[in-house]
Amino acid sequence: MIHFRRTVQIAPGRQVDAMARAHEWVSIVREATGVTMCVSVVTTGTLGRLCWSADYESMGAREAAGDKANAHLASQALWAKQYQELRDGTLPFVPGITHDEFWRYS
Repeated sequence: MIHFRRTVQIAPGRQVDAMARAHEWVSIVREATGVTMCVSVVTTGTLGRLCWSADYESMGAREAAGDKANAHLASQALWAKQYQELRDGTLPFVPGITHDEFWRYS
């Protein structure tokens, strides 16, 4: 069993927008793959971070789910929106500060 976590830095003053966007991604992933993801925000330490997490049977299952989610039309539309926000400087996340972790249950 694999536990996946993606952590991003929230743009200053954009926590509400970032949480809403995170939940948009969660809905798309659930619709496209059936995988239930969780959204969390940090409460201690370095503030302003958000995390998506989910459990998968294997790394192959994680990769297949990612491919399936990225092929979904709603995902493609949301990516296009995010790229436009990146160009406009209105993205709710700090670009380039994404950290992925894969944990294996023992």
